[in-house]
Amino acid sequence: MKTRLLVVVAALGSLSACSNDTAPIDTTAVASVDTAVDSTIAIRENVTISVTVGVDSGAERIEQVALGSEVTISLVNPNEEDEFHLHGYDLSPGETPKGETATITFTADTAGEFEVESHHTEDVLVIINVS
Repeated sequence: MKTRLLVVVAALGSLSACSNDTAPIDTTAVASVDTAVDSTIAIRENVTISVTVGVDSGAERIEQVALGSEVTISLVNPNEEDEFHLHGYDLSPGETPKGETATITFTADTAGEFEVESHHTEDVLVIINVS
């Protein structure tokens, strides 16, 4: 992106040696200067994490996520109704019927390790490591 900057150059006329005689100021000289503006935009990564309780869940499962990423976590408990919670961000999709998918979507704008937990079984399902 370029920004056009107008610079007005005022040229002062010569002053004569006479006490009452002065030359008028010339304000017609105008210069145009182009300057480049660096408009770097942070690119956000989209991360999708799927977790099935009892299949690929557990405290040993750690998902690495880049700071600033848009994260979607899909959670399903095939065995019972459940309620999931992302600690640290304090997000929960509420009660989810047996076999149905719950979704938590957030911007990973805080660095650290955050547990996703089942409120019914109290098990850690996955740890999200944001760095």
